[in-house]
Formats: sequence, structure tokens, C-alpha cells
Amino acid sequence: MSDWSHGYNVSLGYTYGFYREIAPDWLDFCARIAGNVPPARQSSGAFRYLELGSGQGFGLCLLAAANPEGEFVGIDFNPQHVAHATAVARSAGLENIRFIEGDFSELGANWPQDLGQFEYVVMHGIYSWIPLVVRLGLVRCLDHACVPGGLVYNSYNTKPGWVSTMPFQHMARRMQIVGARSGPDAIDAAVQLFESLGTENSAIFRVLPTLKARVDTVKTQNRPYLVQEYLHDNWHPLWFSEVVEEFDTAKLQYVGSGTVSELMLPGLLAAPLRDLINSEPDPVFRQEVQDCAINQSFRRDIFCRGGRKGFGRGFEAAMETIFHLISAPHEEALKISTSFGEVSIKQEHFGPAIEALESGPKTLAELVAVAGMQPQGQASAIQNIMLLVHAGALAIGRPNAAGKEASQRLNKAIAKAVSGGAPYGHLAVPALGSALATSDIDCMLLDTWLKNPKADAEALGNGLKERLGRLGRSLAHQGQPLEGDALAERISTMSRAFIESNVPRWRKLGAIP
Repeated sequence: MSDWSHGYNVSLGYTYGFYREIAPDWLDFCARIAGNVPPARQSSGAFRYLELGSGQGFGLCLLAAANPEGEFVGIDFNPQHVAHATAVARSAGLENIRFIEGDFSELGANWPQDLGQFEYVVMHGIYSWIPLVVRLGLVRCLDHACVPGGLVYNSYNTKPGWVSTMPFQHMARRMQIVGARSGPDAIDAAVQLFESLGTENSAIFRVLPTLKARVDTVKTQNRPYLVQEYLHDNWHPLWFSEVVEEFDTAKLQYVGSGTVSELMLPGLLAAPLRDLINSEPDPVFRQEVQDCAINQSFRRDIFCRGGRKGFGRGFEAAMETIFHLISAPHEEALKISTSFGEVSIKQEHFGPAIEALESGPKTLAELVAVAGMQPQGQASAIQNIMLLVHAGALAIGRPNAAGKEASQRLNKAIAKAVSGGAPYGHLAVPALGSALATSDIDCMLLDTWLKNPKADAEALGNGLKERLGRLGRSLAHQGQPLEGDALAERISTMSRAFIESNVPRWRKLGAIP
């Protein structure tokens, strides 16, 4: 490892993901639910937003395009990441964003005056992957960067959930070093090693019974992601109390979770567990008891510098939050995966809200007031709406989604880049101040459609086929490549769905002209 990387694996660039929890309106919503007052924005709606460890910068560009009133800054130590991020921003003509190459230790010791302070500071997936000295430098950066009342988002690997995976991580990293293997090869070798240990009924699987499930999961995951997850000199899942103590030196207090379903804990747990957690008077220790109860492995924490409680309580302060319908579930009982297990909602308890949203966005107050939602009571109605948000069926919207041009320029650049092989999977959405996941196929269809918005399904299909051909790709079904009539039928189906579903939905959200 090079000295400048501080033991972080830079053999492969970081992934090109987007995480909805870092969107400013999402953070405001979670803060309100937790009883905290969000950061004060200027009368024009302007705010400043900083991402520490911005990686490839794709996610930050999406936010900058969807929030043209904001000023966005991304800092990353890897010049390759900064170069890519800058190129993405330039491709869409984004003028409210810039990227800086910087080391957290150096910036913490000497914060540049021209960087100033920010209402929002976010860090995704870096805090538990760096050595303590860099972590403390990062906290000093937060001390410099966050305005009084500002929010800090920090997602990181957590104990106790990762304890059972520590042997796999250690051995994968050692196999890379000792065997001089590439990152993906080291992951594959570690999987093979632990499968062999399992075949021989090794004691480690009796002591750590969930280790096998983790190894099985690794076999199905994206190799670049796995390199970024496991193959670092510093891989330190943390207890919540450790993070709280370190953040306290920057005058940062814990507000609540950025995971919507976890904002309702421990209320959604079985009564005995709920009562056990609530019986703990110390709020930090109470969180750790809860982490043990659900075997928490990944926390999305929101902190505030000088947190201020609102006069309204929790959901009362969030009743004017706007929600958009993203997908309409029709199951009789919708099953939703959470960090604490599967939660099921009956159609009768969420269907009326979905039906109301079919005609356009609604506030939380309006959804709770829908006639079909009232029989279950306000508390249950709000809980079920929150679970729909967690599941991705609903998305938090902006009260004034002005400035669609930047999002549409970026989406055009994304569609063109994906048609050339770029691994992007999101579009900027101004109505949400955030982004939506999409497929590479839909991006190629969008690239075709933008060149001819009046194209029919056949013309779009021809454009898709041409783009796939340039990339040397085809379509597959159940792992088998499609050819001839089967391929033509599949392309036709996807093209019609794009015109009938995606185009009107993306237009309503301002993502396309």
C-alpha cells in the first residue's frame, strides 16, 4: 500500500453508486422525525453541502443537478476519483459543484479558509475503513466544516453485526498480501478457503454460525464492491459509543438514524425486546442494547452541531413533507426487508395512500387524512407510510422543484455515457432533490429517445439493439443469451414499457424534458 492511501485499497476505483439517505431533504425529514430542527437555509433556499470521501463523485453530481440552489463540494484523497468526478460535472455543465483532492489528516490540521462552513456534511462508508489517526483528522474536519445547527451524516460498519465476518475479512486481506493476488482473486480465494473449512466441519462455523451465510452472500456480489468493502489494512467495525465519543470532540450530538425504518425503533420490535431497550436510561447505551437486539451491522447516523429540539414532536413537525409515488405495490400483504427482520403491511392499510398518490404528490398530513387510512388511526397510518418510504415505493419530494435544466443535462450525459459502457445506474430527479435508480437498458433507451422523442417502440428498439451491438452485448433470460425472435420480442417489450411507463413518470418528476 502507498503512504498516501493510509492503507486504503486503491487497486480498483470506488463504485459509482448513489445513496438516497444523503439527500438534504431526506436528512431534514429524518431530523424532524427525531425531534430536531433541520439546518436553516437562506430565504432563497440556498445551502452549502460537503461530502468528505466523495469517491467517483457521481452521487454528488446527481445531488448538485437536482438541487441547483445548493453549493456542493466533494473532497477525496484519490486523484483518479477527483478527475472522474470533475469530468462528470463538466459533461453536464454543472456550475454549483467542485471537487478537491485532499487528505483528511492535513485538512483537519489546516482547514482552508476558502472552504468555509456547510449546513450539511456527509460521509458514506469511510469512517470504519481508515486508521484512527485519519479518523481523528476527519473529526477535526467536521469541527471546522459544520455550521452551528448543521447536520452530519455518517454511515459505517457496526458491531456486533460484523463480528462474525472478521475472520473472512482478515483472511481475504492476508491472501492478497501473502499471495500477491489481485483484489478480486483474493476474494475468490478466501471464499474457496472458507468453503473448504465448511466442508471439513471446522469449529469456526460452530462458533460463528452466521459466517457461512456471509460467505454465500459474497459469492453473488460485485467484485469491485467487495474489494472496497474488505481489502484494506484498516477495517474496523465500530461500536456506536466509540463514534459518539469521537464526534463529541467536534461538538456533535446524535440526532437519530438516516434509515427511516430504524427511526421507528424500538417500537416495531416485539414487546419484550422493546421494553428491555426502553428500560435503559442512558441514550447511548440504549442504542447499543438495540444494536445487540437486532445484530446491527451498518449504521446510518445523523449528528447535529448544537442540536436544537423542535417545539413540535416528531411526526407533528414532518406533516408538511411531500411524498411522490415511485412504484405502486399491489400485494395483499407487502413484505418489507429491514435491518431487524421482515415487516408485513396489509393492502387495506397502505392501499388508500397509494391510490391517493396516483393523482399526484401529497403531504404526510394529506395522506393520513385519506378516508381509507383513517380507520387504523393516525399513528399506524404514519408508520405504514414510513415503511412504504423505506421500501422505495414512496420518495420524499421538494416543495419547489425549480431548475430542471441541470438535471436534464446531467441525465442526457448519463444516458450517453451508459451507451458507451459507463457503469452508471441513477438519474437526477429535481422533484425529489435526489435521484432514482434505473437500469443500463433504460439509460440506452433514454439516449435513443432524447435524440428523437417522437420515436415509436420499433425505433427505440433499433436504437437499443445498435447500442448493445457496439458494446458487444446481448440480452439474456434466466442466464441464457437471447437470439432471433426471442431477442426481438424482448427488446420490443422493453421499448414499449419505456414509452408507456418511464417517459410519463420521468417527465412528471422533471428528469426529462
